[in-house]
Amino acid sequence: MFSTWSTVGLEIPFTLLLLALIGFRRAVRPHASLTIAAPLAQVFQLIDVIDGRDQNWGQTSIRADLVDAERSVYRKTYTTTMPNGAPRASNALFRVAERQPFSRLVLLREGLQDRSHNNELLRQDFNLVEEGDRTRLSVTYHWGPRPLLAQILARADLWGGVYRIRSMAEKGIVDDRPYQLISAAVAIVTGLISLAAFALLLGWIASAFLVFALLVHEFGHLLAYRMMGQPWGRIVFLPFLGAIALPRFAFETQGQAVFAALMGPGFSTLLALACVIPVLAGSETPMLLVVMGVVTVALNLFNLLPVEPLDGGVALRSLLQRLMGRHARFGLMAVGAAISGIGFIMGQIILVIFGGLAILANIKARTIDAGLRPLSSMEVCISAFAYVAVGSAYITLLRHFLSLL
Repeated sequence: MFSTWSTVGLEIPFTLLLLALIGFRRAVRPHASLTIAAPLAQVFQLIDVIDGRDQNWGQTSIRADLVDAERSVYRKTYTTTMPNGAPRASNALFRVAERQPFSRLVLLREGLQDRSHNNELLRQDFNLVEEGDRTRLSVTYHWGPRPLLAQILARADLWGGVYRIRSMAEKGIVDDRPYQLISAAVAIVTGLISLAAFALLLGWIASAFLVFALLVHEFGHLLAYRMMGQPWGRIVFLPFLGAIALPRFAFETQGQAVFAALMGPGFSTLLALACVIPVLAGSETPMLLVVMGVVTVALNLFNLLPVEPLDGGVALRSLLQRLMGRHARFGLMAVGAAISGIGFIMGQIILVIFGGLAILANIKARTIDAGLRPLSSMEVCISAFAYVAVGSAYITLLRHFLSLL
């Protein structure tokens, strides 16, 4: 027991704190304000809700339909054209709580009486002030309780939306570059913070290798989203934890969820294999490539552990839900207990922590993969084979790199 807990370093309390913050939900009210080189009336016309109007905002169009004239309730339908050309639509009800032409518009969410407010947009406030021949637009969104990561992205999304309004008012077209730059800035800033955090534990060289390996891993997830017909997603680095690639839209099937999860470690095999090229060419492997190979293999083997929120756990969750139905949580708890036991025996507190998280996450009954089309029998076989094949490849590569060390 002493050897297990003696492995605790600074990264453990920081990791636990960050995990707690990520899971902690709170309401968030992002605010954005900028000046638009367009008349007040023109800007207000863009944000106002008008019955029967279709607005094209780049990949997404928004249609407003009046459904309750007495209460001024509108249904907003958001239709996004996916890269494969297929439309994807969703809708929400909003009531015009306040409309002062050319100066203020307040929209309140309707239809959530019997639903959770988690991750729901509850209110939109638009305020406009004339500044000479320009307009100052201030926007505040009121979101229901969201995790820490979603709170960060809520602010990024709002600023991206405000810049879209400005480009439409000034140029008559939607400019997505600010939105893309904001997403890139989030990835870069969080990546640099993670680099500094890992450097405290591993040194700058090993930390740079780790962050690069994380980038390649998360790009595999982004590539999966793209291959299944979605737009490119976003990457956010998490100090002491790693990184996460976020899709733009929810998955439709369990097959998509498993494919996206396994594409991270699957795609990263290319980086690990690239580190053995000198051996294949008959020359000696430089030590830096050996270190890069060890970091890549260790990172992805860890991600293949069958406990949530790791990729292996996400894949196992869908597989067990398909095979065990409502009893899947007991299988997940059993696997978590096994991982914790192995970590205890090996003296690896991080395994104990993640195994414990898997147990805690499933103590209370929950709906797994709600609304997703279940895996077919063929998809179950393919997913299991892919998991074993990728894991076996990494174990073989790990033995190779450790022999070089």
